[in-house]
Amino acid sequence: MLEKSGNETASDGASPVERIRRDKLKRPVELGLVALAAGRCEFRGCNEFLYQHPLTGDLGNYAENAHIVAFREGGPRGRDGVRPKDIDSIDNLMLLCAPCHKAIDRNPKKYPRKDLEEHKREHEARIKRATEIGPSMRTTVLQLRARIGTSICEITRAEITQALLPRYPAGDARIIDLTNLGDEKGGAFYELAGQRIREEVRRIYETGSELEQSKHLSVFALAPIPLLVIMGSALSNKVTTDFFQCHRDRPDRWTWNKGAAPVQYTTSLVRQGSDPRRVALILSLSGKIDTARLPVTIDQTYSVYEITTKDQLPYPGFLQQREDLDAFREAYRLLLARLRHDHPGLTELSVFPAVPAPIAIVCGHDLLPKVDPTLIVFDNVKDEGGFVTRAKVTTHERQ
Repeated sequence: MLEKSGNETASDGASPVERIRRDKLKRPVELGLVALAAGRCEFRGCNEFLYQHPLTGDLGNYAENAHIVAFREGGPRGRDGVRPKDIDSIDNLMLLCAPCHKAIDRNPKKYPRKDLEEHKREHEARIKRATEIGPSMRTTVLQLRARIGTSICEITRAEITQALLPRYPAGDARIIDLTNLGDEKGGAFYELAGQRIREEVRRIYETGSELEQSKHLSVFALAPIPLLVIMGSALSNKVTTDFFQCHRDRPDRWTWNKGAAPVQYTTSLVRQGSDPRRVALILSLSGKIDTARLPVTIDQTYSVYEITTKDQLPYPGFLQQREDLDAFREAYRLLLARLRHDHPGLTELSVFPAVPAPIAIVCGHDLLPKVDPTLIVFDNVKDEGGFVTRAKVTTHERQ
């Protein structure tokens, strides 16, 4: 059953909507519902402001309070699942305009309880995020676009805006577009792509740029892993930077999840090598990398370390929260410190990554200039029989 403001009765006798006096709702509940909905219709896609007449502009209360599960069992959705203990609770109420109110109560099978509860949740979550935005919450958006095989992933402005909340874009996104360079099989692809990434990133930090005003950078990138590491090394550590992950199994695919315990990581020495100046790092996160698959050049002289997920098998969808990325960065930085201590003559670190995009980026970004070793980044290329050297990422690239 849905509830309408006032004492009116149905004139056509056909509407299942039962009019209930507004004073039957407790005042805190009534006002709380208006606040949660920001005075707008909560039916998905409507969003009509309900305290001003849409034609005349006259101020007034044109809202209708609505029970999702009917006040009486015989009303719309009255027997749809277990009835709420408090039928007049905010959780069972929606704020609606008159047309949406009438439409969903005349068609309860078309608009079941589950769907209306989802409409309410989406609307109130969006209002909450939007009202959390403050004047200092601008961010400069940087996108990296490249072909991965034959695919190009497009990121819409709506997706970016949703993912950034409670921040908001300071202007149009800065896009580093590598798609016109072809795919990664081209002979000079990585050299040309790496050069373009460094040049475009350098421009972002120029005096007078938008980033100088926003003082915050948000990075959305999908590209071959070696290019992501290059990008990370080119980004300045003097500006606060957030990195975003594409969750392909969700409609809001670029928005971080919240609330779960962060992923834990474990670091181990898989093999002790005979030469302390030779070290390889396996990152078994999106999938497991077997040491037997490493190139023959990574022989017994190399010490081999591995970072992998703790208490769960590596799989592509493990990175769900910003805290999961933060936890990896801590494990990675601790390993770099360990290498500086245990391998003082180390100048190059061979890296074999099976990782999502944000982790590839921070592998380059978290290197300490002139302290940590150069990364020799490998990529697993089936057509070439296994791991191939793709990029050499130094710690001296950042300007």
